[in-house]
Amino acid sequence: MEENQDVLLYYSLLEFRHKLMLSYLKPQKTENIEKNLRDLEEKKDQMTGLLNYYYWFFKGMYEFKQKRFVKAIGCYKTAEQKVSALEDEVEKAEFYYKLAEIYYYISQRYLSINYATLASDIFNRYETLKEKKIFCDFIIAGNRVESMTYGPALKSLDNALEDAAKIKNSHLTAAAHFNLGNCYFHQESYREASDHMESALSIFEQESSSYIPKVLYNLMYVRLKQGNHVGAADCYEKGIRSAASLGDEEHAAKLNILSGLYLDGGDRKAVEIGFDYLESNHLYAAVEELALDAAQYYNQMERLEDAIFYYEKCAQARRKIKRGDALYES
Repeated sequence: MEENQDVLLYYSLLEFRHKLMLSYLKPQKTENIEKNLRDLEEKKDQMTGLLNYYYWFFKGMYEFKQKRFVKAIGCYKTAEQKVSALEDEVEKAEFYYKLAEIYYYISQRYLSINYATLASDIFNRYETLKEKKIFCDFIIAGNRVESMTYGPALKSLDNALEDAAKIKNSHLTAAAHFNLGNCYFHQESYREASDHMESALSIFEQESSSYIPKVLYNLMYVRLKQGNHVGAADCYEKGIRSAASLGDEEHAAKLNILSGLYLDGGDRKAVEIGFDYLESNHLYAAVEELALDAAQYYNQMERLEDAIFYYEKCAQARRKIKRGDALYES
């Protein structure tokens, strides 16, 4: 009887993970994820051994999807205590990848690269897991971009784009274009950044992907750097609608910050609302980048009090990243 109960719990966990993964690719078709999680939470005391591991791992993935990064890390850390019990090295690699992903997101670059490398080394041993290897390449390249080592990042991403094309995976192809666009953006090569972002957007729109608001935010940023305010406004309108339909509060906040700064003549209130969201969710890397942009913008407008305010906000975010505040705040 107990064995049958474990089997039912196992399949309930797998169903939850399936719906969670589907929510990334087909956000409009996702149903009852929250209900599935509540059902699992009610039964978590019945889960021991590997079932307990899967519960905390999958719950961490859910919290990450909801942008609740501190909660996600707490779940992952609980799951990590049981990773050694996994006999399948591919399952270990899946876990390492998820840790690499969240540490990248909160700018803990050395931890992120370490876990991404562990996962990549395992995936690379299996011909059928090349797609997962490419995802690891994205994480490693993203950390290199953040560290301003653009040459190795571009080489890695060009290889990833080629590999994605070989296996005819449209989602990975779009992701490779997006990451290349991001790398060129940070090098101030805005034409190349625009070309890759547009390629990514075209594919993601065909897939009705949940990544559309993210691409439109970045494309808006590119347009602003190019001095194309009409194009930026178009990206904003499309992006804010898409973010609202998907419940993507992070990119709605970022879009509103850019709009408040560059399209509304420096609307301090609109900008502050966006920053409040980012700071409350420990997205300090985004705060640092956008606060520096805001400070420089207000400085050019000779609004020195506002400029000083955002220079200080940038400095505070940088200090929090160095201290790893997102790992410990609750």
